Amino acid sequence: MIRPRRLPTDACFDDPAAKFDHEVGSLGTAFTLAGIGITRVQEWITRGKARQRGLRSDLVTLCICPQMLPCKRPSASWCAREHGVSRQYASRLQQEFTRELGDYIRFRGQRF
Repeated sequence: MIRPRRLPTDACFDDPAAKFDHEVGSLGTAFTLAGIGITRVQEWITRGKARQRGLRSDLVTLCICPQMLPCKRPSASWCAREHGVSRQYASRLQQEFTRELGDYIRFRGQRF
């Protein structure tokens, strides 16, 4: 966050991203944290070239709620076939997503 050189005396900067791991006490805080999580997922999806965004979006859907994908047994291989990339590439992208955001998002079947 960029701050001005001379702050007013009553200035207060409250960055919700700095409190991402804090306890959820109120409904407003829960919505703020959910919004931050959605923003981080959207930032991950929009990385890279425009052709990758569909693949990245399908991989996020695969990790969070695979029943939303239009196939019986969704996997990274299925996403790779649908988008015309190699299975290894799709698998690496999925691993990157789980490494980056796996601590903040509960994936289907994940145990805590």
